[in-house]
Amino acid sequence: MRVLVVVLMVLGFVVGGIPLVGVAIDVMTSSDDNIVFQGGYAPLTGVQMSRDYESSLNLYFDSQSNPTRNWFMLASFPFIGAALGALTAAVLGRRGWRLTRA
Repeated sequence: MRVLVVVLMVLGFVVGGIPLVGVAIDVMTSSDDNIVFQGGYAPLTGVQMSRDYESSLNLYFDSQSNPTRNWFMLASFPFIGAALGALTAAVLGRRGWRLTRA
């Protein structure tokens, strides 16, 4: 049963890390072209700015957004996946599932 727990825990960690890797790739490859601001802060609507600055303004002026909480949740996905994998393996192990070599 220990092997089943470890395998599903690692698999859950890897699958949970996919959104984190996707966001990291998006941050590293985003172009810095000038765009027109269309966010929630009315005095800046229609002003040309970089994509990164526009994203920062959207995060700052959006009252529902909390960047620290968003990054914390995103970083916790691999651990949530690992926990769900271990829980699934424990339940399957109790029901008689075993990993064996063929």
